[in-house]
Amino acid sequence: MYSLFDKIEQTKYLSEGKADIYRPICRLLFQKTALEFHGSMYTVSEILADLKQRTEFEGRFMDLTEKELDDALKSLEKWGNVLSHQDTSKAKRIEELKNRRSLYSITDITIELERMIGELQNSLQSIRGIEFERHIPDRMMEELDKLKNWKEGQTLDLRIVWKELMDRFKSLQTESSNFFAQISRSSSNEELMRTASFLAYKEKFVQMLQNFVLVIMDKQEKVRQYIHDIPDDVIQRIVELIVTKEAETDLTGDFHAEESRSVRLSEWQGLKGWFIEINGKKPGVRFLIDQAKNTIVRVVKIAEQITDRYNHFKSRKNDCLQLARLFASVGTIEECHRLSAYVFGVQQTYHLYTIPKRSDDHYDTVWEYDPHEITLNKNKPGRREGKIKQALDENPLREYELLKQHQERQAIIRRYLDELSVDGKIVFEELPVLHPIIRNTLLDLIGQASASSKKIA
Repeated sequence: MYSLFDKIEQTKYLSEGKADIYRPICRLLFQKTALEFHGSMYTVSEILADLKQRTEFEGRFMDLTEKELDDALKSLEKWGNVLSHQDTSKAKRIEELKNRRSLYSITDITIELERMIGELQNSLQSIRGIEFERHIPDRMMEELDKLKNWKEGQTLDLRIVWKELMDRFKSLQTESSNFFAQISRSSSNEELMRTASFLAYKEKFVQMLQNFVLVIMDKQEKVRQYIHDIPDDVIQRIVELIVTKEAETDLTGDFHAEESRSVRLSEWQGLKGWFIEINGKKPGVRFLIDQAKNTIVRVVKIAEQITDRYNHFKSRKNDCLQLARLFASVGTIEECHRLSAYVFGVQQTYHLYTIPKRSDDHYDTVWEYDPHEITLNKNKPGRREGKIKQALDENPLREYELLKQHQERQAIIRRYLDELSVDGKIVFEELPVLHPIIRNTLLDLIGQASASSKKIA
């Protein structure tokens, strides 16, 4: 087990002076062992023949000798990338006995390094047709449903269920985060997005992101509910059974139950924290949705800038001819004025006028008013419209009605506030859906308290 402070010698072959020899050797052994399953141990002559024959190496090793290859393999063995084994086959001649050949095999850590490098190279490609798997949240809910309905004594293989759940979660987490990291940090993608060729992909790109955000937003609440419905003691019991089963099937004798248990519980906490707020920490799904929204806005803005830049020098001849045809087809001067106002805007309009507000309610908006017409008089220099003095119309009955309505409104507000308060406190997290009047009253009280030095309203 590697410590955080230990050197990893096995990575030296990636950056040493002869990396152009070391890396192809490790890549070849990785392909033959982990991908093609052509055995695990190879002689120097077999490795050399493959280096010269494989097309991916482009004939770079045609002049490589067995002595140079053997020296490179010994260096890799010293760093722990390959292991040498003595040839145990029966020797038929004395020369074969004297010149025992060494067999080389790749180590496990080098296999994982090569696999990681391959995945990294694939993920660092330029923008490609990535489609998020919309069914991943549904599959996760299927596995969560199995854990939720699990009962002691069932024949359900919890290891498979747990692995499927965590694999799908990691797929959702890593693929989406890597994609957004790629498009937000890669300079090559930024350059592509700022060229006219990106306009052809903009619609599909934005649609893909919108679909992803909508799927996550639609499914996150259901996944969150499943996680809430599975008690922590049930998860503890499931993890115990998984660890026990792993210990029974271990063949090496190096199995550590406590470490495995800690890993499983950490996986569950990671899944839980990605969908649910824990200890005030914002869930990961919120960061992802916000990042997707920001990406959509950025891409649309860039596309608009590209469109404006390329349309700046574009000929408007056809547009002007079409506009002339529209004006020619209009029958009256009034319709012509309306078309002009629609195309070029209303001329010499500096103010908008509306009737006075109907009430003192500051939540009342102009969009709630009925349409009305007003007469506009042409202003001339030195001419001002006179004002007519009118007597103040006092209506005691009307004033009494307004006062009574105000008192009734205040009584309703007091009654609702009394019902909502418990021990003299109103806890906003526990409030149900409120009437707009009560909601606005509470918001006003919060505003008054925020503006007060004593924080009291």
